[in-house]
Amino acid sequence: MTISERIRLIRQQKNISQNELSKAAGINVKSLSRYELGASIPPANALKAIADALGVSADALLSDDTAQIKDKELFKKFEAIQDMGEDTKKMIVNFLDLAIRDYNAKQAYAG
Repeated sequence: MTISERIRLIRQQKNISQNELSKAAGINVKSLSRYELGASIPPANALKAIADALGVSADALLSDDTAQIKDKELFKKFEAIQDMGEDTKKMIVNFLDLAIRDYNAKQAYAG
């Protein structure tokens, strides 16, 4: 996935318009549009401003290592979890581990 695709995807997942993102990042909407279309690559300062406005790291826009969550409802829930305390996060991760283990066991016995 390219930088332009990641910017557009994250912006859309967060339900932010190009106008809103350009204002929040302090960049021209036409420049943002060119970045999202892949017509030009944002300079470092614009990339940082876009990342800050989207609430992600610049690495998230540059790297394919970041997991992409396409389900918008699930994405919003994971965003909310990021702001929780460590104890709450651990409890949620433990619950997810149990749910995944249960799902995998059911799949193994079903096949």
